[in-house]
Amino acid sequence: MKMTIKEVAKEAGVSISTVSRVLNGRDRVSRHTINRVRAVIEKLQFQPDFVARTMIMKKTSTIGLIVPQLSNEYWALMSEVIQDALWMRGYTTLICSTDNEPDKDEAYLKMCLERRMDGVIYCSSPYCGPEARDGLDAIKEAGVPLVSLDPNIAGVSCVVGDHLQGTLTAVEHLIRAGYARIAYIGGPAVSIEREFGYRKALMMHGYRVDEGLIRLVKGQSFADGHEGLRALRSSGLAFDALFCGNDLLAFGAIKAMEEAGIRVPEDVAVVGYDDIFSARLFKPALTTVRQPIPDIGEELVQLLLASLETEPERRTVRKIVLPTELIVRESSGAALRQGAEARR
Repeated sequence: MKMTIKEVAKEAGVSISTVSRVLNGRDRVSRHTINRVRAVIEKLQFQPDFVARTMIMKKTSTIGLIVPQLSNEYWALMSEVIQDALWMRGYTTLICSTDNEPDKDEAYLKMCLERRMDGVIYCSSPYCGPEARDGLDAIKEAGVPLVSLDPNIAGVSCVVGDHLQGTLTAVEHLIRAGYARIAYIGGPAVSIEREFGYRKALMMHGYRVDEGLIRLVKGQSFADGHEGLRALRSSGLAFDALFCGNDLLAFGAIKAMEEAGIRVPEDVAVVGYDDIFSARLFKPALTTVRQPIPDIGEELVQLLLASLETEPERRTVRKIVLPTELIVRESSGAALRQGAEARR
């Protein structure tokens, strides 16, 4: 038979309200009473009614986290960082992976509202569609604290990596190594600032932006990178370097080149973005732009908690931009080029 809070109170010799205060961590209960009530709870194996407790407290201690794709190592690690940071602060996390599908985006946002999540961290597609915007608007109108990673959502605090500068640094690295025909694989599933940075770097160094060397793919997966590289090759345009919007795209592109007998970096240099753990294990080890994932996750949690502690009408919108770092490894061929220059 399931124990009730009334039976716990009777066994402990206290009022029901005292048991409730102990369960909810409220003040005005002596240490002696707390220990007695907890001992009875353990003895009777009492389990609080979550739904009733939520209705009374108007709090679930649960945060909704919406990400595009948990099969992507970047998002898996980001989810783990955020979940751990919230756990340390007394919150559980409901992680929802949309697989970049608009209907899932909409459904998960609606679910966060229906299940009375205390807050939402939105990390889905950087430029979300109308379905997601409707769901985000509903969350904002309900006064539920909301923060985002990368998506540009009006009236919502966000954390972003400095993608423009990160890409400028990556493409300039290729230019300084002597590459002149630099292609790009990206698309709407990665920040558009990475494409802007690619274009800007070329123009700043006097290179013409060849639209034929730009391939925009739907997603951000290995398969998308593979498809993008095959499309680049089918254009017949020559290129000696490739910048990809994330590491998985780079991995897929390198695999497609390997299948076509193109060597990396001897024939084509490659640079990715994110610096997921696999980047250092891949062959050749991937040159990439490192995002500070632990810092991003911590900043998102701090932004959300600050919003939780503030009345909706008094919340301010903040944008936190975190620096990136170029990590030079084998795939960009810098050492290869330097060695060739030294032998001349």
